[in-house]
Amino acid sequence: MAGPNGRESIVDYYTDVVLPALAERLDAAFPEFGWRRDARGWVATNEEMTHRALGARASRVVAHGPAPRGFLVHGAEPMLWTAYLNGGTPPRGDDFVRAVKELAARAGVDTAPLERPVERDRRAELLSDFFTVCQTELASDRGAGARAYLERRGVPSAGIDGSGLGVVPVRARASRALAEAGYSADEIRDAGIQADSRWAGRLVGAWRHERGRIGTLWARAIDDSSDAGARYLYLRGATRTGLPPYGLADVLAQPVAERSELILVEGLIDVHHLRARGVTNVAALGGTGTRPEAFERLARLGFERVTLCLDRDEPGRAATARAIEHAARAKRSPSIFVVDPEHLAPAKDPDAFIRERGVERWADLLGKGECGITWRAQELLEGAAPESAPAVRRNALGRAGAWLGALPARLALEQEDALRFSAERCGYSSQAVERAFRARYWSEARPERSARETSCSVAQEL
Repeated sequence: MAGPNGRESIVDYYTDVVLPALAERLDAAFPEFGWRRDARGWVATNEEMTHRALGARASRVVAHGPAPRGFLVHGAEPMLWTAYLNGGTPPRGDDFVRAVKELAARAGVDTAPLERPVERDRRAELLSDFFTVCQTELASDRGAGARAYLERRGVPSAGIDGSGLGVVPVRARASRALAEAGYSADEIRDAGIQADSRWAGRLVGAWRHERGRIGTLWARAIDDSSDAGARYLYLRGATRTGLPPYGLADVLAQPVAERSELILVEGLIDVHHLRARGVTNVAALGGTGTRPEAFERLARLGFERVTLCLDRDEPGRAATARAIEHAARAKRSPSIFVVDPEHLAPAKDPDAFIRERGVERWADLLGKGECGITWRAQELLEGAAPESAPAVRRNALGRAGAWLGALPARLALEQEDALRFSAERCGYSSQAVERAFRARYWSEARPERSARETSCSVAQEL
């Protein structure tokens, strides 16, 4: 997070350190509002102050979200904390630095990192310069094969130059360009960009941290007949652990009003294809793995809704189920919606869907998204229907009830919707299923039991 002067970037420091700390002690930082917590953040209570200074009832003054940049008066424009301290005008230059330092003091965090020089990250700079060389390669005659591959994948030719992709040049050309940029042979070797001879000629993309710094690179073969296990190669010595979804940095660069919803797909190329077609709020898992921390991070970054649109195959369905589980286990998470993979049919993934049907159908596809909690309950009810044998229906309800009963209180509304769906799916009244679920799974006084025991107990109740 170093700025051009070798010091901590004031914007990164403000976003990553000050705002989260301020959100935890807003009542002490701005006591004049009389802030009190509510389900979404903070709401003002000092009627005299809000009427006098803002011309609004206290209940209409809120600071919602995990790390709000300011407060909102319903029916009026939002006010940034920095602007509030600067008499209502967003500060610039030295005034902005002073405002950030005052907010840091109010939040109880240290401003020393802003004054302390930090060592330049030469490896990160080298990766950035190497990727620029790769982008130049894609735009040259030597990138013709990769451009043809992207066009076959459905990326419009006019959108390839701005696609955020590149082509790995041969070793000698890359070494010469980096040497001219001032990097030593040892630095080039240690960066790992030439550790694998298979990289040359492949399509390459940069997997970035939230603020745009490259964390790792990937290289994809442009010949789909190559070994599937070696189709994607990743930079040696650079881990993807801790990185956000692929492409998230570009989404975060958009205005806040345009990125409250995020679409998560599996494939890395899918992101570039969708963006070339005008879909900008998309990022990729880069596989089928997720972690609860990923959803906590998305909530902290201000995303309110995440729609999962994963591949139409068994790994895709399994990954969708795991993602919902991890989002539910997170301390906080955006609302999770799911586009059932079968809605992509006959395509296998979003990339093929748009190639075969056109981007015009994308909005229709997203419109089929459903609550992730209900989708997961539906998966657990597989094989059950109103006409099924009682044992089949009750065992299915046992599976769904055991899972729904383990959800945190923040998902109570989603839990109730899924309960009603489960009752209808199995031919019972929602009242009977709710009584059974509450007695068997949702009673905090009862000790935890195995999935088999809980599945059997709903049969006894119903």
